[in-house]
Amino acid sequence: MRRVRPEELPELLKHGVRVVDVRPADRRTTPLPFPAEWVPLEKIQSGEHGLPREPLLLVCEKGLLSQVGALYLEAEGYEAMSLEGGLQALTGGG
Repeated sequence: MRRVRPEELPELLKHGVRVVDVRPADRRTTPLPFPAEWVPLEKIQSGEHGLPREPLLLVCEKGLLSQVGALYLEAEGYEAMSLEGGLQALTGGG
């Protein structure tokens, strides 16, 4: 699983990577500075996500849930990446 550093994000977004927000509903307090599809980690773990087979960048608050989700998707044959440090790395929090 590839971990994407925050400074790599603009280039990936420019090339149209699909961003997936894996945070649970009650933890989606930090707004995203880019468009993203919301698919909670539980749906990825259960295989009920319906995501297309294209490069996916998973994001969460600290980068931990997105790593878990990316590993599940890789096991299904997806190209999945995780934003290192999560949204906190982008906003300077935590």
